[in-house]
Amino acid sequence: MGKLLKIGVALGGGGARGLAHLGVLHALEREGIPIDLIAGTSMGAIVGGVYALEPQYDRAFEHFQRYLESEEFQKTNPEFLHEYIKPSLEGIFHRFTTFIRRGYFYTQSLTRKAPISEESFSENINFLIGPVMIEETRIPLAVVALDLKTGREVVLKQGSLRKAVGASSAIPGILPPVEIDGQQLVDGGWIDRVPVAPLRQMGADLIIAVDVAGELQDTSSLETGLDIVLRTYDICQHALCEMQLREADIVLRPDVAGIHWSDFGHLQECLQAGEKVVADQIEEIRTKIKSRTLNKRLKKILSILPLMPKK
Repeated sequence: MGKLLKIGVALGGGGARGLAHLGVLHALEREGIPIDLIAGTSMGAIVGGVYALEPQYDRAFEHFQRYLESEEFQKTNPEFLHEYIKPSLEGIFHRFTTFIRRGYFYTQSLTRKAPISEESFSENINFLIGPVMIEETRIPLAVVALDLKTGREVVLKQGSLRKAVGASSAIPGILPPVEIDGQQLVDGGWIDRVPVAPLRQMGADLIIAVDVAGELQDTSSLETGLDIVLRTYDICQHALCEMQLREADIVLRPDVAGIHWSDFGHLQECLQAGEKVVADQIEEIRTKIKSRTLNKRLKKILSILPLMPKK
């Protein structure tokens, strides 16, 4: 007999801010909230993949702690990513503005697909994820990526977990695309920042979405045509994400706005932010679960009434 209520967790992209997903998962685990399905984009796919394989916070935390201290990580976190930009310019596309203006990004783009090699990228993914198939995860998992050829969202639910996670987290222009079944796949955050719809398609009855990318910030830096183009793109991306999040039952937004997307030196701060947002909304989560469970029970009872013999 299947479980009455399936709870899905959608883990969004956001670079280093995605470490807050670990805090969210820890808090849900501690509160006894079952996680039946996981969907992840970009950093959410990495955290979701590690946790879905072995759903235990302590093991996942230890895994990421070792990774952030490893040589493999240092190779794919080059110095040019550490140049900070003001929090007010933290949109999904604005994070490349500094590189473009310095000429670095432009020069790299003319000579290669990405400044970080495919070999170094693979070493990082291999450090975090073993040679397993998505179908082998203990919690059913969906990984989201963007196909450069068709412009469509690709939801990966089978095949190599390493390749799927690598594709979902391949930031365009920074990390090389990953080829899967003839598709050139990159960071899924460019089309589905917090993958709610894939969870619904997997049969989730209640969806908890975790958005770590932050709200659209106001900005006074609109002095050039480039500023205006990038700002317009930020607005479009924000509007798309907000529309997609309307399909979630609960939206959690850990307070990680002050952390730069490329600064992985705030693990504890991210963990605390993830745990705090769950603590702040735990009553809402429990209420929604109780209400949805009751509705499912009533529907089940009503569905069998016509089959009961009449006296």
